[in-house]
Amino acid sequence: MRYFGEFNRVVRDNIRIAARRLRRHGVNARVLPHKTSLVIERPRGMSWSDFTNAVGAVLQPKRGSVMLSSETTGSTFICNNRGNRPGRFIRQ
Repeated sequence: MRYFGEFNRVVRDNIRIAARRLRRHGVNARVLPHKTSLVIERPRGMSWSDFTNAVGAVLQPKRGSVMLSSETTGSTFICNNRGNRPGRFIRQ
């Protein structure tokens, strides 16, 4: 499945490093011309929890956030490390 991710506050504040870390986790990621966005492709054999763990691993622990939008279903998921549910992907 293919997702578009809009990131805020990735580790080391560098989206290219975040894409490289995702690739190390087995997730194909490509930087878009918009400086904080990635195209992320989840492998068929990867579970949703493994995928969200990989995406969450590139966020800053206290302030990072991401909005994932699925290309196929149109669903949007938001993960924010601030607030009362840090690190959880909530469907919007």
